[in-house]
Amino acid sequence: MKEVLGGYWMIQVKSKDEAIEWAKRCPASDNEVIEVRQVQELADFPDDVKKVVAKYPEMQPKKRHP
Repeated sequence: MKEVLGGYWMIQVKSKDEAIEWAKRCPASDNEVIEVRQVQELADFPDDVKKVVAKYPEMQPKKRHP
C-alpha cells in the first residue's frame, strides 16, 4: 500500500485560465490529480445574502493585515 498525502494551495488570480496556468507548474507526476476550484468571497454574493450574513458577527469578513 502506498502512502497518500493531500494538501492545497490558495492563490489569488484574475481568471480561471490564470489559475490553470499556475496549476500546470505544480510539481506532480502523471498519475496525480490537481483540482482547480473557485473560492467565493462575501462580495461575490447578491445583496440579499449579504444582508442575512450581516446579522451574524462571526460571519463577518476578517480584516487582512498588510
